[in-house]
Amino acid sequence: MFSCLTTEQKNELWASLVLLHVAGLGAAKRKKLVDFFGSAQAAVQQAQRWGAARAGVKEASFEHFTRGTWRTEAEAAWKNIQSVSFGRSAQSGRAGLANPGDPAGQAGVLLYTDPAYPQILKEIPDAPLLLFYLGDPGLLHNTAVGIVGARKCSKEGALVAENIARGLTQAGITCVSGLARGIDRTVHLAGLSGVGSSIAVLGCGVDVLYPTDNRDLYERMCMHGLILSEFFPGTPPLAHNFPVRNRIISGLSKAVLVVEAAARSGTLITARHALEQNRDVYAVPGSTLASTSEGCRELIRRGAKPVFSAEDVLLDLTPILGAELQEKLDYINNSTLVPEPGILPWTNQSKHGMDSKPEQGLISTETPISVDSTPSEAVVALTSDETMVATFIRGKERCHVDELAAGLAIQVSRLSATLSMLEIKGVLRRLPGMYYSLQN
Repeated sequence: MFSCLTTEQKNELWASLVLLHVAGLGAAKRKKLVDFFGSAQAAVQQAQRWGAARAGVKEASFEHFTRGTWRTEAEAAWKNIQSVSFGRSAQSGRAGLANPGDPAGQAGVLLYTDPAYPQILKEIPDAPLLLFYLGDPGLLHNTAVGIVGARKCSKEGALVAENIARGLTQAGITCVSGLARGIDRTVHLAGLSGVGSSIAVLGCGVDVLYPTDNRDLYERMCMHGLILSEFFPGTPPLAHNFPVRNRIISGLSKAVLVVEAAARSGTLITARHALEQNRDVYAVPGSTLASTSEGCRELIRRGAKPVFSAEDVLLDLTPILGAELQEKLDYINNSTLVPEPGILPWTNQSKHGMDSKPEQGLISTETPISVDSTPSEAVVALTSDETMVATFIRGKERCHVDELAAGLAIQVSRLSATLSMLEIKGVLRRLPGMYYSLQN
């Protein structure tokens, strides 16, 4: 985890640890300081100007910083991160990766100033300065929907959660939840079955297995999804951590869906965070007699949108997703630079999938090719990835996304984005059931 950082990143990490251990600086104040000064390093170096940032830093916090009483805890955190390694065994509740050398199961720390830090999470007022992860960090750049619910859920609730999560992940949406029992577990398992995959946000360190009976799911998430936490490695699952982590579940998501929740459920905290973060909130009404759905019904009374299927969510998100895709297309058309493969600011950089070929960007460094891509003889400028997909589909009445992924040996993350671009360009149309065909 530590050895992968550059010298500049290590300096930024140390400065972040300083801010994290200055008494009186909460998450919102720390974020304001970093946003104002441009980095944690600059914020620490210009501490005498904290008042100019209007972050509400009290004099006592500034004095705590100048006295250096934060140093012992910051140094302990530094050594903690420096010593983190993940092996095959799990001891005393500490989990290990099944294949620590597998690139899909990588471990790392993501800094707030890192370009790979998810932009959507920066929108919330108390975004964390550090994110620890196990798995595929490229999933942080997918469009995501948070799906949460009761730990003690009904069979009907679990079935609804599974169907909705499966429908969303097959459409390329990443499902975010909390790795708890019940609805969370169902959501993650269904999310892992599709191209969108799944992200689990923990209320403990990423190396701490909790609950222990989710070991099988934890290991699958490490290898094919993403485990995420703002808490330092080794942090136990303390009760007060879970309401805090819920803001990250909603912060990573375009919308939050509550499947089942009792009247006084902790799940409703995530819905409250979503509303405060200006995210859409959906709820499954459930049976009028079920106590496990009372919280959902109350959310609907207060304005949450009732949904019954993945299609309801996708249709509601279409205007947002369409605008995002148009921005991507405009970037292609207007850019005069040749970007490095795989690091475009908006490109899904996920390694999710089984393609063993070196990762390439969706925009090739080659000149886009003009191809006859539709039966109507329209000539459209396509990139090499888009040409490959369109050529594969030509001559077929329709083609399923799984057939494309297998036949082209292309990473599912690249395929999903390529299909979206071909829809925008009018080359393909999407059919029900994740089938595609060329436009007539």
